[in-house]
Amino acid sequence: MSYNSFYFSILLLLFLSSAFPSYTFEYRWSTCNKALTYTQGSTYSSNLDLLITDLLRNTPQSSGFNTSNRGQSSNKVYGLLQCIGNISAEKCSACSQEANKTLHKECANNVGGRVWMDYCFLRYDNTNFISTLDSDPQVLVNQKDVTENTETFKSTTSSLLSNLSDQAYNVPANKLGAAGTASYSTSKLVYGLVQCWRDLSVNNCRSCLTTAKKAVEDCCSVKQGANALSGSCALRYEIYAFFNSRDSSPPPPYSSSSPPSPNSSSAPPSPEADKKKSKEKSSTKLPIILGIVGGIILVLVICMIGMRKRIKAAIVGRRGTLVTNHEDSHGFPPESGLLMQEQHLIFSLEELEEATDNFHDNNKLGEGGFGAVYKVGLYYPEKHRHLDWQKRYDIIIGIARGLLYLHEDSQLRIIHRDIKANNILLDDKLKPKIADFGLARLFPEGETHIQTRVAGTYGYMAPEYAMRGQLSVKADVYSFGVLLLEIVGGRKNLDFQCTPEMKNLLHWTWRLYTEGDALNMVDSTTRETCVLEQALRCIHVGLLCVQADAADRPAMSNVIMMISSSSVTLPNPTKPAFMSSVDQGYGKETSSQTFGMTTISTTLVPSVNQTSVTQVDPR
Repeated sequence: MSYNSFYFSILLLLFLSSAFPSYTFEYRWSTCNKALTYTQGSTYSSNLDLLITDLLRNTPQSSGFNTSNRGQSSNKVYGLLQCIGNISAEKCSACSQEANKTLHKECANNVGGRVWMDYCFLRYDNTNFISTLDSDPQVLVNQKDVTENTETFKSTTSSLLSNLSDQAYNVPANKLGAAGTASYSTSKLVYGLVQCWRDLSVNNCRSCLTTAKKAVEDCCSVKQGANALSGSCALRYEIYAFFNSRDSSPPPPYSSSSPPSPNSSSAPPSPEADKKKSKEKSSTKLPIILGIVGGIILVLVICMIGMRKRIKAAIVGRRGTLVTNHEDSHGFPPESGLLMQEQHLIFSLEELEEATDNFHDNNKLGEGGFGAVYKVGLYYPEKHRHLDWQKRYDIIIGIARGLLYLHEDSQLRIIHRDIKANNILLDDKLKPKIADFGLARLFPEGETHIQTRVAGTYGYMAPEYAMRGQLSVKADVYSFGVLLLEIVGGRKNLDFQCTPEMKNLLHWTWRLYTEGDALNMVDSTTRETCVLEQALRCIHVGLLCVQADAADRPAMSNVIMMISSSSVTLPNPTKPAFMSSVDQGYGKETSSQTFGMTTISTTLVPSVNQTSVTQVDPR
């Protein structure tokens, strides 16, 4: 990097650090499991560190909720992290970091503990508490009473909390949480928020919130605010707005019958203090705006400098260097199984001929808009051992979280339409990234499905989509199920080199599952070292995802919960959608599928190397 670029980068960091506010979060309550302790550096300590890292990394991107576990037998640790309310991913991440620091400070080396912050909840323990109801609340109380319209205030607050609870566990889109306001006089509002941890069932959420609401009403019905905190849910009301603001600091906590900390008895801010804060915020808007604008200008300047260098390098025509997975490159060990490439993108003809075995048809992936596309040897069965069970399991979870983001958490609801192994990229840490959105479709809110022309990859397309053009998020779920079984089995969904009974992966897996021998489909290189419970659960969930009826397939949020939590009971899967037989004489796959009382039969020509098949229409 040149001196000018370095100088601009430093200025950019200074501008951005002054432009974006930092968050502060208030400690509410904590409890510790003091039955046992662990020592630093022990196996349990290492598992706990891995668990916390996983929760802090993945929860903000998983719509504010995540569970995980690490280790085996007596050293196994379970964890849960839930952000409360509809807060941004950045605020969720900041609150989670603060909760982790607070819990380690409060519980030291106890094997378990839980902490409530004002916007997040963190818990870990050496026993499995996931999906288990814990509704015994600790109530924190604002000691000031409401002095006017007390009866109206009591009834209004009770109705508000009841309505929010109904919304939380009756509307799936609310994800077991809701917030709102109600008027108890002509000019005064009461604000309420309820939140169940999302590992709970609907019935357990209803029970937890009902218990929390009763505890608040029994002790604090005329108080200006109260907060009920249990191991499975939280309920809160105030006479001032304590949610909806994503950038302002939250109000201070208040007291309980046994205060969690010496400073927890402070009262809510007065109206005069609120006005003063509003003026202070207004006076800081101009520097923030100037900082953002200045930062954007600097980014553009740096990008222009970088583009100039790239254009110059392309004109000069530097040769590239291809580094195979038998060599060490950029610090990646040879056993990583990665194919790395330097930044220069020009190769000699001799290098390309060698990499593609003289452009042999066996290495041809398909035809693109600019010509033929070849693979450089990325599928070797003898390399399967480099992807051990834990890596495969993490890849499965990562892909599922990516689809959950597309289906539920992104601002625009997206259906990928071409989920397959070729479209999953792995970074240097083997974290999966969903790629190739060329066939993706935006999906309208409130719609269950849409009719569209068929485009995708045979073997991964859901039957209702392949046969009738009926597209929904469940089409991606089906594709994910096929891909999950491929990862577990270490083979393609249709392999002509296998024995006849094993050619179709779904058919073979279903047969083994019904015979009680599902573990036999796990890749032989990982079968001895895999976590038995995880492997069987992945196979079970994969079969649930590829069921014939789209309505029977689980949503991606449920898929993640079923794979990652051993306490969730799995329903029995029905027969997979495609039970196909292959006509070797003609190289065609004939598949039949029953929808209700109608049987549809088609003859499909398998695509070369499972590349995308698109029905092209004239513009």
